[in-house]
Amino acid sequence: MMVEILGRPLQVKGSIPPERLQVVARMVDEHLRELQRAFPSSPLADLAILAALNLACEFLESKEDYQQLQTDIEQRSRQLIQKLEAHGSSSPPGP
Repeated sequence: MMVEILGRPLQVKGSIPPERLQVVARMVDEHLRELQRAFPSSPLADLAILAALNLACEFLESKEDYQQLQTDIEQRSRQLIQKLEAHGSSSPPGP
């Protein structure tokens, strides 16, 4: 599949669906363009490294947020189960 980064066509192969690959390519392109505006005299290789670092940092933050959310959900689920079990044992048996 062909994607374009900074006006350069790139042939990319992989198992990622084409629509997803286009979204990823646009993300990388936008990051590189922002960095190019901020650091116009920097070599492309340096900009690519900065973009990779920025995207990796965003990924890590998202991963940590996801893990924290998962931990919170598990903790709240346990608390709800405990409340339901406590409530169930104090209720009189049904008919």
